[in-house]
Amino acid sequence: MAYAARVSSTSPALSLLLPRSCISLLQTMALPLTHSEVPCCVSSQHSIPIDVTTQKRFTTLCVEASEQRRKPYMQQQPLSSRTKPPLSQQNRQYSTKSTTPKLERPEIIFSNNHLLVVNKPPGWKSQPANGGGKNHNMQDGGGSDPKCLLTYLKSQSLGGGSQNDFLTPTHRIDQPCTGVLIFAKNGKAASRVQVDWSKRNVKKCYWVVVEGGSVDRGERGAKMDGLELLRSRSIHSSTHKAKTYRLSAILKSPGGKGGNARGGRSNNAGGSVMVKPLPPNLSSSEIDDSKNGRVCHIEWEHLLSLPAKTPSSSTRHLLSVTTDTGAKHQVRALLALAGGAPIAGDLRYGNSLNSQYYNNQSRFRQGRVDLPLPDGSVALHARSVFLPTVSLGGMEFLKDKPFIGSIPKRWRDFFGICEDDVRGLV
Repeated sequence: MAYAARVSSTSPALSLLLPRSCISLLQTMALPLTHSEVPCCVSSQHSIPIDVTTQKRFTTLCVEASEQRRKPYMQQQPLSSRTKPPLSQQNRQYSTKSTTPKLERPEIIFSNNHLLVVNKPPGWKSQPANGGGKNHNMQDGGGSDPKCLLTYLKSQSLGGGSQNDFLTPTHRIDQPCTGVLIFAKNGKAASRVQVDWSKRNVKKCYWVVVEGGSVDRGERGAKMDGLELLRSRSIHSSTHKAKTYRLSAILKSPGGKGGNARGGRSNNAGGSVMVKPLPPNLSSSEIDDSKNGRVCHIEWEHLLSLPAKTPSSSTRHLLSVTTDTGAKHQVRALLALAGGAPIAGDLRYGNSLNSQYYNNQSRFRQGRVDLPLPDGSVALHARSVFLPTVSLGGMEFLKDKPFIGSIPKRWRDFFGICEDDVRGLV
């Protein structure tokens, strides 16, 4: 132990060697250092005359100080005086308390006095739970639901009218999905866009990442990419390019028909839909007029093959999908249950086999979704919405240009693609 001071009394036998840490104790006892009695030297020793009572008290303090020095630093400090860990450590400590990612702020694609167009991130509800229909209270805007996108946009004063609070969705996107979402800022815009939706004049294009299926090990010859089952259940589209396929099936909600006659959605907002194959001897009009459900079609085109993360996993594919109907979950359900190529992350439709389509004798096996994506999203992105027949003042460009939304940034982590990789695709 290094010593820094010597304390002496009138008796030489009472001299004590003190550790350096006890100098502060001398100061608290208000004992003056008498440099005149013992001159200073390189050993930094000082002579301080004290009486016997003071010396006993000081000896006790020295023993306590020596014991205190042997304790770890954090035990020496009272709780109130302990310093907080670095900010980076604090973040690591508290980041594990909640695994739910925060909602991303929506990107504003376009805004004027008629329309607000946003790129919806995953997790946001397009509209309130009551549907946001024409009986919806515009002043309420979704109530207190923190995941309602309509509520958030109104809170940012992005609506129309004198109070910037008139805002109504003209269509919707499922909560775990992403993409272009259009809101009307006045009654005229809402009415005109809704009329075009009902007349099926609005063109909407989805980009989806699907899980490819597998092929029996005994198959040899042509290269397989995992979309063989989807192709075998589709037909070449007669109105588009040769590489475009058309997939059709009957959709039916558990509570009844798969949608109303004007292309609306059923009241079964939270449930799944059922998919049945098209009967060979029954026309679409006969099916629509019966209780069998509703005939729906999607047209799809292959854009990119994405590498599998592991040698044993199936290849994923980026598809472009269009449809002229607005039936609930039609893209998700048809691809997974009718086409055997479920969308990545879609546990609702991609985690089970459709018994009405499943064929154990087929050499092709349908894809399957076993795990959710890390952020809980479904890899369905509303890439573009085209309003060629909507007439609004100062928006003549609608006749030629669709609204386009960039693919989610996290697709780079999930699938290895970013917006720069797909910008030149259709």
